[in-house]
Amino acid sequence: MPFNDVSTGHRQTARTQELATTRPKRKRRTPEEAREEILLAAEALILEDGPAELKFQSLADRSNVAVSNVYHHFGGVLEIKRGLAEKVFDELTRDLMTALGEEADNEPRIFARKVMSRVYSVLRSERYAKLIGWIVLSTELGELEGFTRPLPAMAALIAGHMGQHLPPDTSERLAQFIIYNVAIVAVGEGLVGPAIKTALTMDEAAADGSLWLGDHWEELLARELEKAAS
Repeated sequence: MPFNDVSTGHRQTARTQELATTRPKRKRRTPEEAREEILLAAEALILEDGPAELKFQSLADRSNVAVSNVYHHFGGVLEIKRGLAEKVFDELTRDLMTALGEEADNEPRIFARKVMSRVYSVLRSERYAKLIGWIVLSTELGELEGFTRPLPAMAALIAGHMGQHLPPDTSERLAQFIIYNVAIVAVGEGLVGPAIKTALTMDEAAADGSLWLGDHWEELLARELEKAAS
């Protein structure tokens, strides 16, 4: 072998050894763990770099698995998108119902304020607002069934609580009103709120939709409670 070829061979061997020592070692995972880590990688790529970066090689690098494993668990990018959408909506349902359940022992006006604040903070979070927007705008995923799934149960819980102090039809109307408005405003604020707030030079409190929605709900509730007491 010519001298230069030997030198090149040594350099290639050294580079291979260097890569072997610097590349993260892949750990053994159960199929469920591997699938979860791939979905977490997909979520991170969408939130940080946009859905255009949702590629198998990027997912493999991010989750530290072989590209073949990504194909094994999902088969295609659409399957990953659907898996992530299902995961996001399942977690959203859990977080929303937990937020409501933890406030159920409060009297009506405190309940109204706290539920508004808790539910609003979940829906306007960057994670949920952006992912909901991405799912709705994806032509192959643009269905709201997962997003709307917990809303009737939320409205029923709120109506049930207010029904201890108000007529059933009034409780149901107020519950539907607040769930509808908080969902629309919170997701919108999470998607475009920061840019609009900056353009209008508004401070955090002035740009917090939960505050004025809370005021409006409390006014409606006070009016209905007064009617019920008379």
